[in-house]
Amino acid sequence: MVKPSVDAVDIDPKTGSTLGFYTFGVERPRVLITATFDGRSAVSMYTSYLIMRSLEGLGRINGTIAILPVANPLAFRLGTRVSPLDSQSLDGVFPGNERGTATERASWEIWRRASQSDYVVNLDFSVQPCVTHALALHREYIHVRNLVSQLGLPYAVQSSDTRGALHVEAAHEGIPVSTIKMRGSPNQIDPQVAVEVRESILNFLRVKNIIPGGSIESSSIYTGMLQQAYVDAEGFFVPTVNSGEQIESGDLLGKVQDSTEIRSPFSGTVITISGMSYVFEGDRIAKVASPLIDHDAIEEKQDTAPRRKW
Repeated sequence: MVKPSVDAVDIDPKTGSTLGFYTFGVERPRVLITATFDGRSAVSMYTSYLIMRSLEGLGRINGTIAILPVANPLAFRLGTRVSPLDSQSLDGVFPGNERGTATERASWEIWRRASQSDYVVNLDFSVQPCVTHALALHREYIHVRNLVSQLGLPYAVQSSDTRGALHVEAAHEGIPVSTIKMRGSPNQIDPQVAVEVRESILNFLRVKNIIPGGSIESSSIYTGMLQQAYVDAEGFFVPTVNSGEQIESGDLLGKVQDSTEIRSPFSGTVITISGMSYVFEGDRIAKVASPLIDHDAIEEKQDTAPRRKW
């Protein structure tokens, strides 16, 4: 049985903000798996737990796998998106600052390890129901595309190049990296999706011969960037499509009861779609991934979200 070494790094001792890295193996290649940048992402923490349980049952690991189950411990304890110490989003300040705020120091410590890794995978969740997908700069970088193809998730979505995110900064530094977005509600766990993502990562580790066992060949559908659809009425929203469906511009996304039909302004794949809920004018109800061939046109006409009207 493989036992991990545990490295506890104090970020803010006064508040008990400590990063716990669990490391299996000592050789190359090096894989870093991070989770719970958003303190509400219980499903990503649970997925990392399942991965560790699987690794503990192995006889040998031909490489190094470091896992950080909770990257934002205080936010996780409070069930918040950002750190209560400085109100910063962890996945927005990379590569961090060794002498900065608590969030910047945590980011710096994670970045220090990521920059020494051969592969980096970040586990995250979507607030709206979604189809599991890799979010990555797969179009710009072949090293990123190769990683995404070996993860074999249903969809690989082109990320925006917003600096400060781990998967953006690491990609620019030549590190194969991707964020995996999972279905799950804030602070809730969907065990089925956690198992699916665990199997995807274990299969990737087998492809790289880091852990023993036969790998399964799989492929992803590559898409362009996400485009956001909003409602223009207030009331009870009832979706009429599911995540993962292909739609054309003008297709029905859902209805606001006793009010209006909400049609998609875009063609592509429905990556996220809100469940039945009460919405206000200007609320986002879906994200649609454009076909990859439309990427340039979409990137040029990105606009700001409409203001929610109360």
